[in-house]
Amino acid sequence: MKNSVYNYIVRFRLLWRVFSRYGFNPKTFRLFWTVQPYTMVGHARLLNTYDLAMLAEDNKIDGAFVECGVWRGGCSAIMATVVKKNGTKRNVWLFDSFEGMPEPTVKDGVKAASLANQRVAGRLIPIDVSVGFLQDVEELLFKTLNLSRDYVHVIKGWFQNTLPREKESMGSIAILRLDADWYESTRCILDNLYDSIVSGGYVIIDDYGSFEGCRKAVDEFLAERNFFGKLSKIDASGIYFQKP
Repeated sequence: MKNSVYNYIVRFRLLWRVFSRYGFNPKTFRLFWTVQPYTMVGHARLLNTYDLAMLAEDNKIDGAFVECGVWRGGCSAIMATVVKKNGTKRNVWLFDSFEGMPEPTVKDGVKAASLANQRVAGRLIPIDVSVGFLQDVEELLFKTLNLSRDYVHVIKGWFQNTLPREKESMGSIAILRLDADWYESTRCILDNLYDSIVSGGYVIIDDYGSFEGCRKAVDEFLAERNFFGKLSKIDASGIYFQKP
């Protein structure tokens, strides 16, 4: 009972933020009300995902919307619904192991090691943390929200296996959203997909302020690419930037 009441309070708080930002729009209210139980992302990061997806549509930024680290599909649903709303049928690519997070490495620091019960060998073996289920994602996307498999592609597997295999067929990218937590996972995504992001496209890093390894991977990668643009803070955890 307590959990049920708490969940409703969280959802109503989210709707108040949606109203404060966008005014009264029943379809937008319904979207955020529907997806909130399917995400661990804070409200500011949910709204940021919606805002950047709308900006990409309004400014006709070419390319797919991509999320790596889907969990139960809340942020993915927001991006895919924006595509449906605008009728552009741009592709939405969603990648997750659907087995939870793999082992971190020593580069991820003490917090990650504690979450993984000191298993820091970096093996692609689940540590039973942040486990999302494929059937939950498919139910949300294709049944509850009635999105189409014609342009929404859900790919199961570890990033190290799926991204090299799929990146050529994905084409250009307008938004790349990373929710990968660890150094190796974050680095794998950037190494494989950054070059496919179009100029003016957006990169969202969900865990930059939360996990040492994620922040280290992003900082190293951007330094190697001589990126000196602005990293915009979303909240205590998330950042985003626009590719030059």
